Amino acid sequence: MVDETPAPGSTETPEVRERHASWMELFFDLVAVAGIGQLTHLLHRGPSLGDFGLYVVQFLAFWMVWACITLYGNIARDQARVPLMLTAMLGLGLMAAAVPGIPDRHATTFAAVYVLVRLGSEHLWGRGKVVVDWPAIQLTIGVYPWLISLWVPEPAKYWLWVGGLALDLWIMFAVSGEQLLAEARRRLRARIRRIQQSPRFDPARFDPDKVPEMQALHTDPAHLGERLGLFVIIVLGEGVIGIITALGAQSWTAAVLSLAFAAFVILAGLWALTLLFGFVPRLMTEGAAATAEPWQRIMLTHCGITAALATLAAGLGLAMDHAHGHLSTGVGWALCGGAASYFVIVGLSGVRSGVGWRWLFVWPLPCAALAVALGFAATHLTALPLVCAVAVLVVWPLLWETWSSGMWRNDPGSPNRRTRGRADESTA
Repeated sequence: MVDETPAPGSTETPEVRERHASWMELFFDLVAVAGIGQLTHLLHRGPSLGDFGLYVVQFLAFWMVWACITLYGNIARDQARVPLMLTAMLGLGLMAAAVPGIPDRHATTFAAVYVLVRLGSEHLWGRGKVVVDWPAIQLTIGVYPWLISLWVPEPAKYWLWVGGLALDLWIMFAVSGEQLLAEARRRLRARIRRIQQSPRFDPARFDPDKVPEMQALHTDPAHLGERLGLFVIIVLGEGVIGIITALGAQSWTAAVLSLAFAAFVILAGLWALTLLFGFVPRLMTEGAAATAEPWQRIMLTHCGITAALATLAAGLGLAMDHAHGHLSTGVGWALCGGAASYFVIVGLSGVRSGVGWRWLFVWPLPCAALAVALGFAATHLTALPLVCAVAVLVVWPLLWETWSSGMWRNDPGSPNRRTRGRADESTA
């Protein structure tokens, strides 16, 4: 993105300055991902189907808070209020600290802090402003089931969390930003008419020029693309830390070192597929502002991809912890289910953006099907062959995308050299 700020009255060409994530935004991302990293405690218990459910619900809670503050920083730019962002960061820290105690304890604390942060973020924008690109961050209807859950015991408490998040996701697509802005303007005009029709109305004291205008707020695509990419990088980095930590607790045999290498190949391959051939580079180009892709779809895709990556990374750490012997069903599905979810999300996004069925059958659909098959077979395998099999599923798409983009050709100007648009569109 460029920032053109000519001096008042100046005839000189405006200075063009790229905008990047601020130190505060990077700090906030680290705290958010640290909370997501805490969610692996839920998977260490087995994990059971209930643990997986809690994992998904709490991931969505962390992501919703992160998305609200990220959009605020993206739109507010240099006017973002640092104390409020620090307060939200503190709330995320408390939510992260509560995670290891769930479901045995701290569930109410987790919900209470989530409610406070979400309701507080609703007032970040001020009156008379509508975030047209993603109005869900200003509509906090989904927070109220969480508020009710403060007085409800488990497991009904968790079902209220699910209901609240489902409302948020529904609002994300059911409410149009343009319609919300038009409705806000209609209400403002109706209020002005009521004032003018009041018997106590004094025309001499009414100045039409002082009537506030409803302001439409739009995102900065390039800056937001960078933020989405940084979040993915930090999630993958959290996975690398988990692998390193697990490796340090093991006796270093050839099998263990091979397992760690295969796990690193998986994370590195997913980094390339997501950030070199994914939707993030396209958002950071000059033509991103003209994209017709709804921001609700882009944000939801980012949520799904990061959830899949975080789950897969947690599965790799658990596999490292069980480097010897067969894996449990939960560990196998954490690893293979995360991989399958990643490929499914990429495939669905590709079909929706018109990439073509041929590409879908080249790697997203086969890789997703094979990952599911590996999930069923995980209990009959040890960690090394399972992780190596997942590594193959990641390397194959990477080889295809690098070849199809022309990276294998020596002549960069070759007419056969294609841009990275295939996977750009597929994950948008």
